[in-house]
Amino acid sequence: MNKIIKSIPNTLTCISLFFGCLSILCSMQGDFLYAMVCILIGSVFDFSDGFAARALKATSSIGKELDSLADQVSFGVAPGFAMYFWMRGNVICSCDILPYIAFLVPAFSALRLAKFNIDERQTSSFIGLPTPANAIFLSSLVATADILIKEGIHNWFTDLCCNPIVMMIIVIAMSLLLVAEFPMFSLKFKHFGWSGNEKKFILILFAVLALVIFSFLEIPFAAAFSTILFYIAVCAVDFFTNRQH
Repeated sequence: MNKIIKSIPNTLTCISLFFGCLSILCSMQGDFLYAMVCILIGSVFDFSDGFAARALKATSSIGKELDSLADQVSFGVAPGFAMYFWMRGNVICSCDILPYIAFLVPAFSALRLAKFNIDERQTSSFIGLPTPANAIFLSSLVATADILIKEGIHNWFTDLCCNPIVMMIIVIAMSLLLVAEFPMFSLKFKHFGWSGNEKKFILILFAVLALVIFSFLEIPFAAAFSTILFYIAVCAVDFFTNRQH
């Protein structure tokens, strides 16, 4: 029984990896909505494996390594494939090699994960954008644009997502943010009081409001990348405010 309990965190990690593989398959088939949903589900299991490991006191060296390998697939390779197939099918550009820039995402995600494993500063917060947040941002961005285009809606947002320069900038910027010396708060709660968790509760409130608003507009998944943008903005304001002091 003890061995079964100890295997629960690693099982959750493998489930996250499974959904990462499904996301890659969906992107290859042009199903960007399902690709994004798989990444979202994978992120839930990724969050729960660490929680389970701490709760069951089942942390291990193999669990740490397995988690990084699973994260590289689910939050590195999967969003990279989503961006590649989106750009190949929807971004018109005279440069045929442009879509391959999407593979900067898995490359920088690997650097991010390797850095995280040896950086003792990141025990309670992050230095650089976490790979799940980056994966959710990129996949939900193209999924929302794909939904709008398939419904025959063409607006400034879809134009941006089909613009080669804009997409190139997004891929490069998000990739660099993964490894930037940029402090970002963690969403892990040590307690549920307001003090010390102000930014986390504000982010959750924003996510709920964004979901309500975008659900009313019939594009609920736009709440995902909007929330990640808000998360980055809050961290940026906090960073520059602290530097001035």
